[in-house]
Amino acid sequence: MKYVAIYHANLNYAFLEPHKYEQVIRASYETIIDGHAKVGNNAKYVFEASGFTIDLMAEKCPDVLAKLRKAIEAGQCEFMGAPYAHPVMANIPEEDGYWSCEFSQRAYEKHLGMRAESFWNPECTWMQYVPRAFRKAGAKYLTLDFESYMTCNDKDYAWVEKNRATDIYWGGHMPWFDLDPDCKFLHRPFQNIVPGLKGFCRSDRLVGKYVGYFMGKVSLEDYLANVKKWSGTKEDGATIVIADDAEYCGTTGYFYVKYYRDYSRSFEVKPDAAEKLDAMVRGLLDLGEMATFKECCETIPAVDEPFFVEDRYAWHRTYSDCWGGTPEAKHFDPIVAELRGEYKTKYQSITEGSHKEQFTELTSKFWFHCTNSANSDGRWPPPPAEPCEFNRQWVRNEIAATRAVLAELAEATKEIPLPETKAFEEPEDEGAYGLHFTDKNTGDLPSLNYYELQHALYAAWRAFDHASQEKKAAAKERVLAIYGEYRNRGITQFKTPEI
Repeated sequence: MKYVAIYHANLNYAFLEPHKYEQVIRASYETIIDGHAKVGNNAKYVFEASGFTIDLMAEKCPDVLAKLRKAIEAGQCEFMGAPYAHPVMANIPEEDGYWSCEFSQRAYEKHLGMRAESFWNPECTWMQYVPRAFRKAGAKYLTLDFESYMTCNDKDYAWVEKNRATDIYWGGHMPWFDLDPDCKFLHRPFQNIVPGLKGFCRSDRLVGKYVGYFMGKVSLEDYLANVKKWSGTKEDGATIVIADDAEYCGTTGYFYVKYYRDYSRSFEVKPDAAEKLDAMVRGLLDLGEMATFKECCETIPAVDEPFFVEDRYAWHRTYSDCWGGTPEAKHFDPIVAELRGEYKTKYQSITEGSHKEQFTELTSKFWFHCTNSANSDGRWPPPPAEPCEFNRQWVRNEIAATRAVLAELAEATKEIPLPETKAFEEPEDEGAYGLHFTDKNTGDLPSLNYYELQHALYAAWRAFDHASQEKKAAAKERVLAIYGEYRNRGITQFKTPEI
């Protein structure tokens, strides 16, 4: 069994104030890099960081960043990217998500000499467009959430584990389905999430124990026993054993704020972290082989099933609504939406259209500050806790910077007329569906997820309803083929409508 350890480094973290940046970089990130190097090249790992985090590492601790780059170049560490300022991807438009990932890629090029192929999806929140945003920024591999997938695809599992309260931000106290540890979706990658993008699932059944271990709540024996249990009996797959905050390896992170409302102990240094990391890594190597995320996505046979998660799902058996429903989110999000709307209405057709080359710098500047304004940690945690004032002020500063760019744009474009808007044109084919719902080949029905399959069925019916007599037979065959695909997936308790 291959084991994947993903350390999620985020210096935009809630309650992580600037005077503790270097402390966290050295106590946590450097401990991880040095710890794996000490064990040896077989102790492979994934270091994931946002563009903001890498920029700050370059500024505060260039020596630690140099160690990271050396580990990446040696092949022991796979670097994984993330959106620049840790936005919740399902709570922002696709365009914003792309730009945030692109700004990270530019930071990686500057400081690491590469663009990331693997990407971390913050909180694993989902909309059907989220994977497209990552792919457009160059992602080839994406972290996925096992519990979200199973709830949306297995009715027996969903009856037990589905969180029916979208305002509960953590579903850890709900019952757990009696899952077979050999479940293939836990140990094998998905392909064709969108064309050109593969992914692998992390699961709360495993990754929560990592935090418990470093916080002294879970013994090493119990941690490794849990890994062994969820490894199952087959040896030809992989298991993601760590996919959580890197800050807990070396500091107390957000733990005491989250569970005890003790704000004085945020990111307190844990002096035994190096020893605990060494024991954990050696224990994992005793159980199996440590591998990178990309390696597992590429070398382990993918499941045949298409990846499907319903809109607004997130990890911890909850929803993106939790991050979008805090008082801070309800205050900030309409402001950001108004600023975004002003740009798109007044300037985008000029700056990204008729005069694109002239406004490259201002375009990037606008999107940088606008997408930073969506930072999740200025909107978190939810009541009865309160976000850190520093994190809120960080978002306010980015909103102010966005306004300033709009003022620059107003001055710079005042002599440039808006391009004429094209009039809406009805499609020549009356049977055209009129809505783009997938980049996949719609003739390959098994590759379509349920969202795409439902749209394909509506499109097929529209084509049938508008088909000329000589095309009716082909349109009918398409409709019946889609109903046949439903049956192939075990959905059989229905009657095919008469055509």
